[in-house]
Amino acid sequence: MTRLAITFALLATLASSARAGGDVGVVVTGEGSMQPQLAAQIEAWLSQHGHTLVPSPLPPEAINALVDCFVVVSQPQGCARDIFEKNAKSSTMLYARLESRSTPTGARDVTLTAYWFDKGHDAVTEQRKTCERCTDQSLRTAADDLMKKLVGGGDVGHIKLSSNPPGARITIDGQAIGVTPLDWDMPPGKHTIQMDKAGLTPASRDIIVSSNKSDAVGMVLAPIAAPPPTSTDYPSQLPTWAPIGITAVGGAAIVTGIVLIAIDQDPAFNNHKTYRDTAPLGVGVAIGGVVVGGIGTYLLLRSFKTDSAPVAAFTGDTGYIGWLGRF
Repeated sequence: MTRLAITFALLATLASSARAGGDVGVVVTGEGSMQPQLAAQIEAWLSQHGHTLVPSPLPPEAINALVDCFVVVSQPQGCARDIFEKNAKSSTMLYARLESRSTPTGARDVTLTAYWFDKGHDAVTEQRKTCERCTDQSLRTAADDLMKKLVGGGDVGHIKLSSNPPGARITIDGQAIGVTPLDWDMPPGKHTIQMDKAGLTPASRDIIVSSNKSDAVGMVLAPIAAPPPTSTDYPSQLPTWAPIGITAVGGAAIVTGIVLIAIDQDPAFNNHKTYRDTAPLGVGVAIGGVVVGGIGTYLLLRSFKTDSAPVAAFTGDTGYIGWLGRF
């Protein structure tokens, strides 16, 4: 049966100096194929427990010197602490070394040694834990248990984050942590959770996290409401028959004006003492009809929500003036 023995030797500062909320850098050396996985797991655990991660806490030359401390120096811890104190960009740092050995069955025995450096503190403690026939999940669980003893994060709360629809970005206290659905550990106290997704209205909620307690937080993200139509999107507030009536009145006035002009009598050609002088009135009525008819036509076009505008075109010997509209 495949057996994979993993021994963790965790050397750290006193738990009181490893409180959550501080800035911390993570350095992992050793087995190259396992470095990214272990670094990601440690960083995620620290982030979930309230620490602020500092990327690249040591320059490359300092990391090489740190490795040499545990290879060629008789007192590696003092050597490593000197390098940390002089070069680290963070106030605390977790340094993990990976050592791998193949077994006759083809499995690998892996030893992880981790050190917690805290500027100004010299005391360290040691924690050990063995994982037999480890799977990825059981190894993660073992490492998490040791990190709790090392860093003092055993009293956090747990929340299960979900949204409808899923896939919303999650921000806790202003820091983006991932997308829903997601399980997350948080230090006790009040926290603000926000979820947002493109095309949806963001949602926010304040929660109180309790130690060693699990809570579920779900939010519904509604579609963003369409803006109200502007006044130009509405037809005229007049009744629908009003533009037609106004246009008809204008047309009737034009016809009446034409009739009055037609029946006008010229006194020079009329032997009667009385005659019909209706031309001036006809001209006025016809002009008034044109104006009223134009107003009625404009209101009628507006009532149909048309897009129209006057147009004019001229060539060398011709010209055109009219009204272009879309009905």
